[in-house]
Amino acid sequence: MQKKISVFWTIIICLIVMLVTFNVTFLVMTEVRRSSEAELAQKYDENLSKLEQEYLAKYASINELYSALPEEQRSSELFMRLAYIDTYYRTLYVGEIDEERLNYYLMHGYIAGTGDKYGEFYTIDDLKSIFQQANGKLYGIGVTVIYNAEYSGIEILTVSQNGPADKVGIIPGDIITKVNGERVSLENYYEMINNVKGDKGTSVSLTYIRSGVESTVSAIRDEITITTVTHSKYVNDSSIGFIRVSEFNGETPKQIKVALEALIGDGAKSIVFDMRNNPGGTLEGVIESLDYLLPEGDLCYVVGADGKVSQTFKSNASCLDPSIKLAVLINENTASAAELFTSALRDYQRATIVGVKSYGKGSMQTTYMLPNGEGLKLSTNTYNPPCNQNYDGIGITPNIIVELDESLKNKSFYKITQEEDNQLLEACYALGYTNK
Repeated sequence: MQKKISVFWTIIICLIVMLVTFNVTFLVMTEVRRSSEAELAQKYDENLSKLEQEYLAKYASINELYSALPEEQRSSELFMRLAYIDTYYRTLYVGEIDEERLNYYLMHGYIAGTGDKYGEFYTIDDLKSIFQQANGKLYGIGVTVIYNAEYSGIEILTVSQNGPADKVGIIPGDIITKVNGERVSLENYYEMINNVKGDKGTSVSLTYIRSGVESTVSAIRDEITITTVTHSKYVNDSSIGFIRVSEFNGETPKQIKVALEALIGDGAKSIVFDMRNNPGGTLEGVIESLDYLLPEGDLCYVVGADGKVSQTFKSNASCLDPSIKLAVLINENTASAAELFTSALRDYQRATIVGVKSYGKGSMQTTYMLPNGEGLKLSTNTYNPPCNQNYDGIGITPNIIVELDESLKNKSFYKITQEEDNQLLEACYALGYTNK
């Protein structure tokens, strides 16, 4: 192997020397009229010798690094090509290389090249936030928000009781226009949301508009339990409970249980689970939620890259009262864990599915921490529902197909009221609501 590599590098160096010879010859010929043949020959030799030394030093360095790689990596064209490209740019490129930008695009480019559309590279800060969110905890002010185009601001949807925002008087409907004095815009919206978060005990200045009046407050960041579940009675029939799940994390099962107990305790005989626009979340979060709802049996099969079942999740005998009728609302943005939730309830014939076909993501991603603290997420498994086939790339077709009214499609989903939500109305009809 070493002999082949040495020959290969010898050929490459010869080609480079030839290229250098051509370039130097071209430069020399432009000075024919101004120099004697002796001067030209001397300059030619000096330039050629200098460039040859530079290239030989560069390639000797690469050869040393290359030889230190494991055998399987040394036999890969990927590393060889990358070494060549890097050397050419660091030797000949007329511009300046931004190392941070270069490394960022190297990581993202590799992941994109694999075809893993769910793979991601995370910075250290990104990874920290991902782990906090998966656990259902983060440091912030305790609000859920959307972008408000009219005021170009962060509109408050919900406020956690006794959270930092609640303590300084922020209420749903307020629109944050500045964070620490910097104005919010469409371009920096997500950056501003990240700026609202921060270390526990630190303060953040928030300027907001309420009823046309601008005010500024200072909130002290604290640990926040992410609210992924909200609940209420159906406005037209108090015997129907409504539970919206925005995503699944470590806190979601507890929040679903609290919501069900509150609604059933208040007289609800049937429940609508709203999984619309739920992108998924953690497998543990959805499995524990299903375990609370379904009788003893299989919930999910995890299949590895070898096509074999590597893990089976089961529910115990304890479950929600079977007399409580269920419906699940889905749409084209219902994905991953939310689809598993929907599919499992369907497989046990426990719920009527209403809406439009779901997204179709039945693969599982695993996030790994790299030695330097950065992170890598890649698709490692698929997960199959209890009885039906995997829905990856296919989606789940509802029992009752109903599109959202055209008049509501340009309205923020989170501002659609129960009275005007035609998909919710169809779900309630499926549960026995009779005011048709």
